[in-house]
Amino acid sequence: MSRSKVRSKAKRQRRENALEAQSHLSSVMTDVSMPMVARRNAAKHLVKTSSRNRLPLPIAQRHWICRGCKSILIPGESARIRIRNGQRITTCLECNRVRRFGGGPKFHRGR
Repeated sequence: MSRSKVRSKAKRQRRENALEAQSHLSSVMTDVSMPMVARRNAAKHLVKTSSRNRLPLPIAQRHWICRGCKSILIPGESARIRIRNGQRITTCLECNRVRRFGGGPKFHRGR
């Protein structure tokens, strides 16, 4: 087998392993029966695994991980959610980072 085939096979295997790890960590993160410490660690490891392997975060978890402190955002417990002018404003209560979703371009806000 040539070197390029060996490399591509190893690359494919690493990617498959990373995707499997992502799915496992996202299931741990969303499981409410797990202790909170395990869920926080799963969120941090999910971000770390995704960035290390250059994979996007799973769509279901993308909005529920803080970009600042990498902790899980649970409405009412670790995050404050407000709706203003059709825009969802999520504030992390650990690092006070604010994320805004929806609402269109900035010149439409507030009108």
